Amino acid sequence: MAKPLQKERENRSADKKDLTFHPYNITPESAYTSILLLESREPEILCQTLRAITKFSAQEFQNRQVLFDLNAIRYILPHVEHPELNIKRFALKALAQLCQLPRGPEQVLANPQNLRKISYMLVKIEDVFVLEFASLVLSELTREPVGCEQLVSCNILNSLCNRMKNSLDPDVQKNCLQTLSNLLEDPVCASEVTKNQQFSWASLLALMQSPYLAIQHAALKTVDQLICRYKDQVVQKSFRASTGVLDLCDILESYEFRDVHTQVLGVLRNYVETEENAAHLYQSGCILRLLAYLEMALPAMKPHCLGVLTKMSFNSNGRDALYETGTDLVFCHQLLSSNVELLADAAMGVANMTKLLPAAVRMSDTNIIEALCAILADDAAVWFYIRMNAIRALAELCRIIPKAAFSLIEPKTFASLRNINKKFKDTPIEAQRLAVQCYINLQNYHVSTRAMLNPEFMVELLNILQRIDICLKIKTCTVLSSLMKEDLAKDLFTSKQGEEVISNNLHIEHIGLRTALCQLIFASVTEDGADVYVEMGTVHYMVENKQARYTVSAWESALEAIFRQHPSAKLAYTGRLDINDFTQEGFYVLKKLGGKFPTIQQLIDSTPPHHDPVFVTMFHQPYDAVSTSDIRMPYFASNPALASQPSRLRLPKLPDDVNLRNYLLRLKIWFGDPAKSLHYFEIEDAHYEVRYRDKCEEVTSSLKQRAQLLAEFVVEQMSGLTQERDCSMPSVDLHLADLMEDLGSRVLGLGWIRCGGPLERAILYKVLADRVGLPCALHRKTSAHAWCEVAIPELDPRETLEKEESYPAGLLRANYVVDLMSTSGSLLPRGSVEARKICGAGCTPYTAREVTEACRCTH
Repeated sequence: MAKPLQKERENRSADKKDLTFHPYNITPESAYTSILLLESREPEILCQTLRAITKFSAQEFQNRQVLFDLNAIRYILPHVEHPELNIKRFALKALAQLCQLPRGPEQVLANPQNLRKISYMLVKIEDVFVLEFASLVLSELTREPVGCEQLVSCNILNSLCNRMKNSLDPDVQKNCLQTLSNLLEDPVCASEVTKNQQFSWASLLALMQSPYLAIQHAALKTVDQLICRYKDQVVQKSFRASTGVLDLCDILESYEFRDVHTQVLGVLRNYVETEENAAHLYQSGCILRLLAYLEMALPAMKPHCLGVLTKMSFNSNGRDALYETGTDLVFCHQLLSSNVELLADAAMGVANMTKLLPAAVRMSDTNIIEALCAILADDAAVWFYIRMNAIRALAELCRIIPKAAFSLIEPKTFASLRNINKKFKDTPIEAQRLAVQCYINLQNYHVSTRAMLNPEFMVELLNILQRIDICLKIKTCTVLSSLMKEDLAKDLFTSKQGEEVISNNLHIEHIGLRTALCQLIFASVTEDGADVYVEMGTVHYMVENKQARYTVSAWESALEAIFRQHPSAKLAYTGRLDINDFTQEGFYVLKKLGGKFPTIQQLIDSTPPHHDPVFVTMFHQPYDAVSTSDIRMPYFASNPALASQPSRLRLPKLPDDVNLRNYLLRLKIWFGDPAKSLHYFEIEDAHYEVRYRDKCEEVTSSLKQRAQLLAEFVVEQMSGLTQERDCSMPSVDLHLADLMEDLGSRVLGLGWIRCGGPLERAILYKVLADRVGLPCALHRKTSAHAWCEVAIPELDPRETLEKEESYPAGLLRANYVVDLMSTSGSLLPRGSVEARKICGAGCTPYTAREVTEACRCTH
């Protein structure tokens, strides 16, 4: 009966809560009391308390935070130097646990003496536990830059390396390795480590093959940190002199160390970053060992191994080594592999190996282009970085290998490349840029360039140019500029509204883009294109945008290219045509300019009543009287790509200007055909031959006489043989008004004008001078005032020339002003009093850039 009663009493006592205090059984509520016990002088109490604190810290990470918040580190630090060994051990262990907190090292390092005390323990004390915990504390403290600095100042690097190399305790080795790794993270302390005499590769390399995985990882990490110090030649040379790369390959070939194969391959990938290291890897025979490992490795390891070989392809020595070992063909073979993880590095390897010409030729003999395009067309493949690297490889192959370029422009393969920009909503912008770069590289060859000369491809490029990415726009401008070497491309560009796309992009305030656009304008502008730029107001915008003209170097060149194709616009916006500016068929001048210069078609379409005349140059009939066909039709008929495209003809449907043709015929009879000294651009058909003066290479000593005769001829046509016509301003205006009324248009052929003032005479003189080989410049200052200047060789009056001499026209400058009003036919030296009377006072040019008064003089 006693036993049941005893059991019942025990149960009742167990149900009661234990409210007694146990000083060595710490809880979060009693932690403060334990901290206070650390101030005891009794060794037994200190030992038991520190032992209990280490147990409490090891239970949960939150317990360490409780102790840290109670400022336990301040109470523990004095005991790390306690004469009792056990107290020292437990104090160091508790300190190491608290230093693992984020702010733990900060409190210890506040006083440099704390780290110094612990460092000397690593040097002087041989107790295994003290060494373990002291090295652990140092590994935690050196996570902070201040800790690294203080440790270096303690000058114990010799002892640190010695413990790492000779200690029998793997924990001490691991902690010393971690401390060394922390020091290498700091650039200043790292140099101190590598300069230390006790530092050697042998100990580190031996630890890489330690039976303990943690030590292996720490050793490989430390080796990797040292290898990545590429500018430290001492470290690089000493590693190349060691057995490092051979040891790394030995680890790869050992199945026992398979857990660190990934890290070993990462070390090798970083090692081959430099030219010298890549060459050393080849000389040591490790490339062949890596290729063998690639064949037999587990599928998870193959991408890491291939990554090492791909990294070698980024430098010249590496490419040479890979070529000698046939690795370039390995890259090609891996592109056909079923392992998707190998495709990115294989494609990048192909792209880099293309920089070595023999390798590029050898790879192009395989079906590499088809393989890359198949990857590119595979929607299941990811863009980054499988398909991206495939495009890079295509771009590099097409850049230097004609065979690769010709293979890429085959319909099927070229379609996979073009789909990147056709389906741009589904492709990353980086891929679109690389695809355009492929287009740029393809233009190195005539055959692939011709494949791009079709309306569909031109539309694709113009669509790309309308996207928002600036870099993509610039690359597309490069493609278009290169295509414009072909006349067909220029016509396709205009027929697909390319000028409108350029005009819209010019408003984007980006210097690089504007420069590329201006270069494209310079390369692509034609007569029809120049008309479009004028009609859209692009020329007006370019002239008025003074800031862009200052910041964009190609802005003026593009504007000049448009003006070269459209001299009418140049005269309107600059107020002058130089001796190298030649008036073309359809050249027109407005009697009165407005704020914006119009096209000839806009002027023709203007509704009556007509007030301000426009003078146009028409030397031939726009339409054949017999066939009523345009003389330019044979050119368009010879180009099937343009046959269905509408053409913008600058030549308007106007009454035949037979007088102007007669003027030129009479001058040719007088002066002879200047074809011997001129080069011509000719447009011919069965009935007409129209010649434009393109460049005058030579002039003769009879040039002055011709200039005078031409002046007399112009005056005679504008005012009669004896100047019997009244050519005052009211009379000229009345004559022009009658012509507009009779012809029903404000656009008047220049030969119809029989009574002209300074403007009309100067225009006629310039137009005729351009066609008889007379270097002439046209200047305009007001709505009705203009004059011509000619460039004539200066002859020595003391020499009598028995025969006509020739002079290089390129050296001539305008030196005479032609008098077409006062003393008809005379040439006045520039700068003379008489010439200044003709030119007038210093006035701002009368241009279309601003609405001004008739004359704005600056007396």
